[in-house]
Amino acid sequence: MSRKKRTVADRQRSLQPLAPKAHFTLAGVQRGYAGVGGEVYRCKISGHCRTQIFQFPRVEFRPTGNEPHQSIYDSPSVRACVVSDLLDYFSNETRSRHYTISPSLRHVVGETFEKIKSQQKGSVPVFLVVEEDNELIPVEMVNGECSISDEVCEQDGEKVPMLIGGREDEKFITAWDATDGAWPEIPNNQQLVNMILVGIRVGQQMPAPIRKYVDQTCLVTDDGRFVTIMRPTMSARLETTTVMDSKAYRDKASEIRKAITAIEKDMGTPHMALLINSMYRDEYKDDAYQRLLYLRLWQSLEEAARSCLGYQGKVKTDKVVVAGTKTLLELKEYRDDIAHWWTDNIDENFLVALQQTINELIRRKYF
Repeated sequence: MSRKKRTVADRQRSLQPLAPKAHFTLAGVQRGYAGVGGEVYRCKISGHCRTQIFQFPRVEFRPTGNEPHQSIYDSPSVRACVVSDLLDYFSNETRSRHYTISPSLRHVVGETFEKIKSQQKGSVPVFLVVEEDNELIPVEMVNGECSISDEVCEQDGEKVPMLIGGREDEKFITAWDATDGAWPEIPNNQQLVNMILVGIRVGQQMPAPIRKYVDQTCLVTDDGRFVTIMRPTMSARLETTTVMDSKAYRDKASEIRKAITAIEKDMGTPHMALLINSMYRDEYKDDAYQRLLYLRLWQSLEEAARSCLGYQGKVKTDKVVVAGTKTLLELKEYRDDIAHWWTDNIDENFLVALQQTINELIRRKYF
């Protein structure tokens, strides 16, 4: 009996992050927050925000003056900007509802910016800020799913923050994802974020994951209040940099913005969407994960190279170095070695070369 192969759509779904499953009950939740002085809070949830801040890689930025942020993607739910001054960006950006209402995000942004600035020598750090702002179908949280607590409590005679960036004499709301409670349906914008990150990686010739500094989410009540979320959670290389003045910085942002717009037009093509989502990862994980990543990347490349990226050769047999140090044939043969477990541990040089190859083919079409 022949084995049925998974469809492109099935493989796409396997790459999308799954929302954590609730394991609290309302009774357990209410005992928990009552034990630390929290009280039931009734509200209506109508919004969701997420802010991620990444390193904009391989740049040594030397501006000639105050440099405004550069927008590289903007849609009703997702916005991405290249930013050199985080505090100025968030302080003057009226659209950032998340920053305005969240003491935690304000605290973390300030700490992150000062820390990264102190590590720079003679140049200005550059960041990629990705903001998600979703209006949700309103959900009444009136059965104990939400609690309200002091941001700072006193324990053993000392003031202890109960919330990152907590302020004295202020309170915060927590929404608890309970198995028997109400919970809003939150949109999954990960594919858009993946597409933006791919645009940055290709534009900057970056084979490795882009470093993430901040990732914060919150819910928003119908009267605009910040709500922290309590639910189950999901579980360095040497790099070259390019010295940029203000003009080069603006030109690079414009180049990436145009490329992302062009890529987005092709995201309805299943193999292109699969390739883009296969490229995304937050971090280096164990050997088994990297083996799987290599196999996914190779298969996506093989299927997308001619149909989506316009490569005219034979991906599986060409003795051509598209980028990096390995030919397409070598990359294919190493794929076979991994699939048949003929290697003890994955050689990351091959993984880097494969990602460089994909970056270059995307660059040739869209940049």
